[in-house]
Amino acid sequence: MVSLTFFGGIDEIGGNKILIEDKKTRVFLDFGQSFTLLDGFFVDWLAPRDRFGLRDYFALRLMPKTRGLYNEAAVAGTNLQYCEPEFDAVFISHAHADHTAHLRYLDPRIPLYMGECAKSILHSVQETSPTQKFFNEEAKEKKDGTQEEPNDIRAFRTGKEITVGSMKVTPVHVDHSVPGAYGFLVETSEGAIAYTGDFRMHGNKPQLTGDFIREAKAFEPEALIIEGTRVGGDGRRKNHTEEFVRQESGKVIAGAKGPALAMRYPKDIDRFMSFYRIAKQTGRALVISMKTAHLLNSLADDESLGLPKPEKDKNIEIYAREMKTYKKWEKDMLEKCVDSKWAKENQKGIIWELEFASLAELVDVEPKSGVCIHSMSEPFEEDPLSQLQDNVLQNWLAEFGMPYHQLHASGHASGEEVFQIIKEIAPKRLFPVHTHGSGDFPKHVKVQKGKKIEI
Repeated sequence: MVSLTFFGGIDEIGGNKILIEDKKTRVFLDFGQSFTLLDGFFVDWLAPRDRFGLRDYFALRLMPKTRGLYNEAAVAGTNLQYCEPEFDAVFISHAHADHTAHLRYLDPRIPLYMGECAKSILHSVQETSPTQKFFNEEAKEKKDGTQEEPNDIRAFRTGKEITVGSMKVTPVHVDHSVPGAYGFLVETSEGAIAYTGDFRMHGNKPQLTGDFIREAKAFEPEALIIEGTRVGGDGRRKNHTEEFVRQESGKVIAGAKGPALAMRYPKDIDRFMSFYRIAKQTGRALVISMKTAHLLNSLADDESLGLPKPEKDKNIEIYAREMKTYKKWEKDMLEKCVDSKWAKENQKGIIWELEFASLAELVDVEPKSGVCIHSMSEPFEEDPLSQLQDNVLQNWLAEFGMPYHQLHASGHASGEEVFQIIKEIAPKRLFPVHTHGSGDFPKHVKVQKGKKIEI
């Protein structure tokens, strides 16, 4: 018997946790946390108690309470007894937190399959952000003197066939707002299952998604699991292309008399490259954070991405905030960085990738006019920035006389594109995930979270 169980991603954006069972083989597709998972019980200062592992998550039915899935520390504070792993693999489609955030709780002996690029991105994020943890790459000594095992990480490239028990899994690249994104084609003993992961058709590399569609169609899937982030809604979402965003941002920046703030998602490398090209065209310096520099360095060996090396590129400056202390990875970079004094003196010639959490740097730089390009989702979308944060941003911009421009290309296909892809692949059964609009899909299987469905 082959079955699917959806522990996340149903009537929510992200949080995909899709279990495929075939005979005795049990494999998860993604293991993330949705943007709204905690909203019903937690807010800001009220958060799950990490010191008790998954106790709060289990009590509030926020995570599957499943034997043989989690590590000892995750279940130590719960009434679920630890036991040997009873799952064979977890496949990660891409490096966004809504697909990876809960990897930290998994038993390290369960193999984690992910793209080479995703592995590099997650490594960079957890090294530069102490609160973020996805996996251990080396054995670590715990407080009690025992060793914390490293995760069994197995990286892949597109098209590599991976056999896990009675299943064969083939990752096929797709275009998304983070590099190294994949869909999966899963061969089981009783039929084929295709999973899109997150994808789009209007980015810089639509041919990648086109490759997945063609291979999925030839796969003749018994079931298609497809994301539908932009299906449904109130119609306010714009379907800008990456090229449109680059061109319009270039026009805004070319006309700016002061610094140009460029706000984007940290892992959106396509958007980084757009601002980088604009910097070269306009003769401005692209000022990036130390975290962005670290990420670029982590991806430097991936020639397919063609990324600049920040310390050596004449068009890039790395900005170091004034801090009392610096972490080791920051100290290694400090001598190559500029500071607020430099940014203040050169503000008319910079494109500054300033994050929301660093807006207070404007106090030190004292911009004289300028512009802000908000190259992220509008607050009413599936975006982590709340309306309150947007109001705060607007107050900062007004204080320094910086007009606001909303220019963003979504990382997700439009509803029309999703429906066209479904028609082209023509699966026998359809499972929408990663969406609030499942009711707008054509004939599909209605899914209840945590309930097994036989294929």
